[in-house]
This record gives sequence, structure tokens and C-alpha cells, in this order.
Amino acid sequence: MIRGRATLRLFTLAIWLAAATPATSGDLRLEPVSLTLGPGEEATSLWLSNTGRQPLQAQVRLFSWTQDGGGEVLQATRELAVSPPLLEVPPLGRQRVRVVRLAGSTISAETAYRLVVDELPPDSPPAAGGQASLLRYSIPVFIQPSAAAKPRLSARIDEDAAGNRLLRLQNSGDRHARVAALAYIGTGERRHALAPNLAGYVLAGRYKHWPLPADAGRPPYGRFEADVDGEPVVLVPEADLLTGR
Repeated sequence: MIRGRATLRLFTLAIWLAAATPATSGDLRLEPVSLTLGPGEEATSLWLSNTGRQPLQAQVRLFSWTQDGGGEVLQATRELAVSPPLLEVPPLGRQRVRVVRLAGSTISAETAYRLVVDELPPDSPPAAGGQASLLRYSIPVFIQPSAAAKPRLSARIDEDAAGNRLLRLQNSGDRHARVAALAYIGTGERRHALAPNLAGYVLAGRYKHWPLPADAGRPPYGRFEADVDGEPVVLVPEADLLTGR
């Protein structure tokens, strides 16, 4: 969904690259799968590789990324730029795309963006011009503040207008949290998988929702378990993130 051609809801735009498998031959590869600009860094690079024997055309765009109401929102941005925005990747070759920071102001918390890559049909106009892309990828881009930053998660149970229960992970820290292998452990140690692979990111100062299965029981008679930034953690509703350390 596009608001004035500026704001896009992420669930209609992007494929979470870490969880996505191309439906076609999958000749386009992106490396790395996330980008970070540390304090003082003004640019970084993404490589697009073509494993096929025909040239590939691609369009690369950048959007600011935030979370609102537990969901994902993208907006047009002039804080970062990509070069080149349109490119051709030769057969069995690769092409570098530079991501350059334009706004050099000091930030107190991590800022987040999404880099969206569309693989275009041969001899087609850019995807924004109305031509559907063959494949679409989205990878996160983070700019870190000068001071050391870390996430701080807490969990609670919300309900939507229809009475469905939702897990809400709130990040009161100043750095994103990458959440994977998210599960609810209920009565009798029964395990209910909420997101067996990459669950998503909870951005700094934001929160994200996940629906709870109807048969998951009612916390606080259980707990949530997840892999957060590569470490196993226990998340107890209405309590801070417990790392066991």
C-alpha cells in the first residue's frame, strides 16, 4: 500500500530476505543479508551476484523503516542514497551497489532503513513505473549511534479488536533486536512455535506483535523462548528480558 507514493506497508512490499526462497530459478544473490554503518562510517557496499547465464536487470531503492502499532512501515528517505539505482548484472558476474549516508548529524539511537531490490523483466522500465518485478528482496540497513547501543526487550500480551491475543515485544533499548525461533512454552511444557525461523526485528524504541495460537494457554502460566541476536533467551510476560547471565 502506498500513501502519496511515499509510505509503504512492509508486508505488501518486502520479502524478509533471511526467510525468503526465490520461487523461480533464483539466479540473483545478495550479499551480505544486512548492512550496518558504524559511528563515523559514511558508506558501505552490497554485492548483487548473477548465478545464471543471462544478464539480470535490477532496481535498488532505500526507505526509512519504523514500526507503528506493532507493524512495519516504510517511507521515502533522503538520508541515504544508493549508487547505481539501476543496474545490469552480467552472467556469472556480480555488481557492487554503494550505500552512502547523506545526513551526517549525530544520532542518539540507532536508525533503521530497508534496502529493496527488484529483479526486473528484461528490457523493462523500473518497477516504480508500473512494471511488476520478477522477484523482490528486502534487507535491513542500520546506522549506529556514537555511544554503545544495545536492545532491551520486555514482553506483554495484547488483544486486538476481535479479541485475538498477541505477543507484544517492546524494545526500550537504543539498538534493534533480531528475533528468531520464537515459541511459547505453556502448561505441561507444551511448545507452540510462533516463528520457527526468523521472526523479525524489533527496532530501537519500538514494539512488534506476533499472533498467539488459540490453544497456547494463557500467560503468565508459561513463558516465551527465542533466539535474540544469536543468544537463547527467556521472555516472561510483563518482565524484562532474562538472559540467564
